[in-house]
Amino acid sequence: MQQRDNSKEPGKAWIAAWCFAVIMASVTVTTPLWQYYEQRYGFGPTGVSAAFGAMTVGVFIALPLLGGLSDAWGRFRVMNIAIVIDLIATATLLIPGFAPLLLARVLQGCAVALTVSSAPPAIGEALSHDGESHPALTASISTVANLGGLGLGSLLAAIVVSTVGNPFVAPLLAFAVLLCVTLILCARLGIRDGNRLSFHVRLPKVPDGNLRAYLGAGLCGLASFAAFSVYASLGPGILHDTFSIHSALAGPILYCSVMACSAVGQLILMRLKLTYRRITGIALFVAGFALVFTALSGHILVVFIIGSLLLGLGSGLVLAEGSRIVTAHSHRETAAASQAGFFMMGYVGMVLPIIALAALIGAVGITAAFAITGAALSLLVAVGIVATV
Repeated sequence: MQQRDNSKEPGKAWIAAWCFAVIMASVTVTTPLWQYYEQRYGFGPTGVSAAFGAMTVGVFIALPLLGGLSDAWGRFRVMNIAIVIDLIATATLLIPGFAPLLLARVLQGCAVALTVSSAPPAIGEALSHDGESHPALTASISTVANLGGLGLGSLLAAIVVSTVGNPFVAPLLAFAVLLCVTLILCARLGIRDGNRLSFHVRLPKVPDGNLRAYLGAGLCGLASFAAFSVYASLGPGILHDTFSIHSALAGPILYCSVMACSAVGQLILMRLKLTYRRITGIALFVAGFALVFTALSGHILVVFIIGSLLLGLGSGLVLAEGSRIVTAHSHRETAAASQAGFFMMGYVGMVLPIIALAALIGAVGITAAFAITGAALSLLVAVGIVATV
């Protein structure tokens, strides 16, 4: 099976990164809208948790079944499919009712699954020249697109609602336009993908049989996604209940700031030697959680913000290191299948730790819950980094 040489067309890496960012941004468009959905349908925090977690259902269905699809069909062809699915999901969100909301979130999860498994290989192939790969740069660009999109989606939706109003229509239409523009950019590249259209399930694949490093990378992804999810799901509540900040923009601004610090910071720190980069990632992750714990204990907002930014930077470095390991050991013919397994492990971190943290908050209080969660995730990061050595 022959694939086109992506390196012959400079700019493919940036189009793939743009597609990655926009898909991830569309997924977090609902983050500042949960309070409005809760008021509209009266389903309470349990319904919010169910709607938030519905996206991961789509991810866990699509990643093992379709995660390797771009290895056979072509990277941009699959990204085009992901954009179309995301447009259908956005249209479904416009339909009133809790069931359409859940269905839309599942569809968004399917779009995410196709994107996270196809965009990083597309970026890596486009950056390869004369057979020389650049896994560190590929991982950094992919992580920046991923996290930057997640942060900007929440912030842009909040800005649209605060300026235009109509939270159930205005932000969705804005992102629908953004998705259409992205589809136009990717359509030409998808048509020119030279792969034959054949379908069979491609389960996640361990690159080069290096199971230990692969699982270590997965632990890094799991812990990083768990840290980010704290701010996506619990951030607004913490600001409201602990620090008495009632602005609707406060939660999205905090979440976007954490993601921006992670994305921009790792581009600056990627020049560090590999060993120093790993140590720095672990140190920032642990220090961030320690400062957040201190801030919650003393109700010190400035310390909470500093700790959140350090935690975001550390999580970004850890996630990028996991992505680098997977990219460095993947083969072109099975790169998407390898990425699928990595992100499956990562998306576990979006669900289980947050459910555990919410349960701990109810049982022992927010301060002790964060101490336990921070210690557990820090241990996972350390084990994951050691396993990749």
